[in-house]
Amino acid sequence: MDKLFSSIQQTLQPNDKNSLLQNQQLNQDKINDLLNKSAEALLCGPDCQKMKITDELKQKYLDAETNIQTAPIKLEQTKKNYYVYKEGRPFYDNMLEDELKQKAEKISELLGESFNEEVSSANTMNQYLNTALINSEYTSELFKKYTSDNQELKLQLRNSRGDILTNDRKTYYETDALNQLQLWYRFWWYIYYMLVIVFTIAIFVSPSQLTMIKKAVIFVLLIFYPYYIDYIVRWVQGLYMSIYNRLPKNVYNDL
Repeated sequence: MDKLFSSIQQTLQPNDKNSLLQNQQLNQDKINDLLNKSAEALLCGPDCQKMKITDELKQKYLDAETNIQTAPIKLEQTKKNYYVYKEGRPFYDNMLEDELKQKAEKISELLGESFNEEVSSANTMNQYLNTALINSEYTSELFKKYTSDNQELKLQLRNSRGDILTNDRKTYYETDALNQLQLWYRFWWYIYYMLVIVFTIAIFVSPSQLTMIKKAVIFVLLIFYPYYIDYIVRWVQGLYMSIYNRLPKNVYNDL
């Protein structure tokens, strides 16, 4: 406070009366402002000061936001006032018309570009649609073909199953018949060797004019007869068929 009063006293050195009064009034205003701030500081504590500063900052923020929103309008209004005052209203109207034309041309260009992009996109989508339709037709034809093939395969599978069952039945009967033939073969095999044994005993026991060598040869031939008779029969049959095929035949019987 003392420094403030000393500075005020130092500044109060004017030469004339008017300047002295003006300086005195300014200093008095400063003193009043300082007293008001001091009084407010004494009456309002830290919390009060914080709330006050917060309200001031909020108000400045709202004012700045309002200025941003109204700035284009104020700019346009000041621009209009300037050109109307300087060049006249017709000049401003012509200038505004030119600006509107330029904006319209830019908007039309943007719309044209957007329209061309949309047309290009529509053409592309149309091509995709045509491709999808063609693929759909091919898929439908392929589905029909696969359906027909599946039906044929089902019939073939059914026939194959029938053939398999028939073959199984044939195999069963053939196996059964083969087993019966094997049983009969064993039966006659035992009968045959029983007769061979009886015959061998008879030729060796009963008196005969055959020598022992002949009797031994007959015994060996009878013992191995079941094993070599098949080859002999096949050889005879093959010889017969070879001779038969070489004999002259009536060609008209084969027509």
